Amino acid sequence: MLRARPKGRPKATDVELVDVVVGAPDAGHVRVENLVMSVEPYMRGRMGGEATYAEPYPIGEPMLAPTVGRVTASADDTVPVGALVLHERGWREHALVPASECRIVAHDDLPPVVHLGLLGIPGMTAWIGAERIARIETGDVVFVSSAAGAVGSTVVQIAKLRGATVIASAGSREKAALARDLGADIAFDYHDGRVTDLLRDALAQVGASGLDVYFDNVGGDHLEAAIRVINDHARIALCGMISIYNAETPLPGPSNLIKLIWRRARMEGFLLRDHLDARGEFEAQMATWIRMGAIRPVHTEFAGGVAGAWDAFLGMLDGTATGKAVVPLGTLGAGTHGGNDSLDKEANR
Repeated sequence: MLRARPKGRPKATDVELVDVVVGAPDAGHVRVENLVMSVEPYMRGRMGGEATYAEPYPIGEPMLAPTVGRVTASADDTVPVGALVLHERGWREHALVPASECRIVAHDDLPPVVHLGLLGIPGMTAWIGAERIARIETGDVVFVSSAAGAVGSTVVQIAKLRGATVIASAGSREKAALARDLGADIAFDYHDGRVTDLLRDALAQVGASGLDVYFDNVGGDHLEAAIRVINDHARIALCGMISIYNAETPLPGPSNLIKLIWRRARMEGFLLRDHLDARGEFEAQMATWIRMGAIRPVHTEFAGGVAGAWDAFLGMLDGTATGKAVVPLGTLGAGTHGGNDSLDKEANR
């Protein structure tokens, strides 16, 4: 559970791992054996209590995380025992969850981890950003930052499916190589120089004079560099700004926003919750792409189960994860169990 609001980089003392008894579900609830949970950048803001688009995690209570699990006991006819469900009560091995907060996953022939990645929040975020916000088209020159991350690696692949030329940045040469393997025409490690210079060089290598689309997961110097080289009527999709998540004081923004006026460009932030009407269309298309092998899942599994989840979260913030950062909590694809009470470690973190 959360014990203190982090200042700067979160510390182990900000959370506590506790044991609790998880009993039988009350009416309208189910008990779920959690199989795999994800750790996400937005969790940092909820821990710190900053004013963001999501409510802060309360001190002294378990934190939440997207999780896939198998229902082991049910007191609600709409969610039967044995169903594979997606819910938010991660950071624990077993959970009592209101049936109304469970979503029985479509396409349950695909591995549980896929429902947290390509078919989960990162995949749908990438799809909404690419399809609805940036509206990537054939012939576009697209720049994707954090291109080896959960969202960025998916955007790279969607952009290539749409016939775009893709430039990617990542936090290491290995991650840049992965972005190229996923289809990026050029990918660079942003540690190799000034992002402005690296991006201009990448544009020259693909024979382009500017960007039609920038998909921003980083902010800071990446955003300023992209604005510097946008084409007329370019589209910038603001998805995340991981470069400022651990900042203790406000950081300056881009100094060249006037370029948006000169280029008649559009810069738009977006939240997934405003596009839930598209879930069915997204899931059908993404599941088809996955089965065809047109889009590959990219994820990093952190060992240690619920006891290792905090280190996984820190590793994700520090950039050690490639693609989606996930924590297996049980045997992936495990079956159902009986209705006995069980003593479990709730990372109640």
